[in-house]
Amino acid sequence: MNYTKEQVFQLFVEKLSGNISPEDEHVLEERLRSDVVFEEDWRLLEEKASALGVEGFLSGLDAAAGLRELKERKVAASGRRIGYRKVLVAAAVLLLVTAGVWLFVFPKGRVEDRGRIAELVKQGQQSVSLAFSGGHTVDLGRASAGKSIALGNTTLNAGTDALQYTSGDTTTSTLSVPPGTTYKIVLSDGTEVWLNADTRLRFPLKFPRASREVEVEGEAYFKVAGNARAPFIVHTPLTDVRVLGTSFNVNTYEKGTVRTALVEGKVIASRPDGQHMDLSPGHVAEYQVSGGFSSSTFEREDELSWIDGVYYFHDMPIASLIRLASRCYGIHIIMDKDKFAGESLTGVLETGKLPEFLNDLSTTAHIRYYYLNKDLYLE
Repeated sequence: MNYTKEQVFQLFVEKLSGNISPEDEHVLEERLRSDVVFEEDWRLLEEKASALGVEGFLSGLDAAAGLRELKERKVAASGRRIGYRKVLVAAAVLLLVTAGVWLFVFPKGRVEDRGRIAELVKQGQQSVSLAFSGGHTVDLGRASAGKSIALGNTTLNAGTDALQYTSGDTTTSTLSVPPGTTYKIVLSDGTEVWLNADTRLRFPLKFPRASREVEVEGEAYFKVAGNARAPFIVHTPLTDVRVLGTSFNVNTYEKGTVRTALVEGKVIASRPDGQHMDLSPGHVAEYQVSGGFSSSTFEREDELSWIDGVYYFHDMPIASLIRLASRCYGIHIIMDKDKFAGESLTGVLETGKLPEFLNDLSTTAHIRYYYLNKDLYLE
């Protein structure tokens, strides 16, 4: 059964007022264990109720006063009887609605407050997931954090932002990181991979003895464990990157382009048609469908700061910045492209700081914003 937000809210006030039935208590416990969306809605209600200080009132609802009200309203206008429990729950609902909890967590209509927008965006974000070759998918979000998950001969140990595992399975799995999130995984050979938002990594749970091959769409930073007998190969939609033991960044966000930036060691970026480029540390190989390979130096801070949740942008067109912000914060942004055509901005964007970003847009670019129906509008 899929619960609506109204039903979550009803269970919440019943629980908070101490008037939840044993049956609903059982349903609640099961939902909190198994339903990530339900758990997130519940957590948001708890946070807002706590901030508004309503728990004390609800836990102290006057039973005698409730009974008097029940006697006075023994029969409703419709002729149906009103239970004492429902009188207390109705009081709890009225208090929470009056205090603004419902409107804050589940608002309807246009929202302009930066803090509320950030809360709503966070509420709607997807979780990191791991899809196995057999079709089974594991949600690696908050509900799985700190837990050990056993599936066949694979054991997953998921944290809030990282995954380690052990496995004897050589089949390929896919780790999907949604917009608004970054994630780290340690592969079976000890290679560490940091995945940026909106990125997918396909990899064998256990590498065969003679080869180590993975596929990336999005952006990922690799710190490859050395193994001269088994080269490490990263396949992208356009190129292959071959290494032995090194650190490098691969970016495929822009259609028709792949950037490979080498931090340590040596890599070879190549194409199936024989085109290739050897890289030395501090250089980036950029492959474009329209022009082949080109090389240049790069600033490490600019190229890799995303790992620490920071993005520097220099004279970036507003349309490009909005695409970056949409991916970073996990929100669909709608803007008037004609209005902002030809305009660019320079600054810093940080994950987890959507209110600050919106404030900067307002003060430096005089851009107005509002949130409506899960979209952020800029005008």
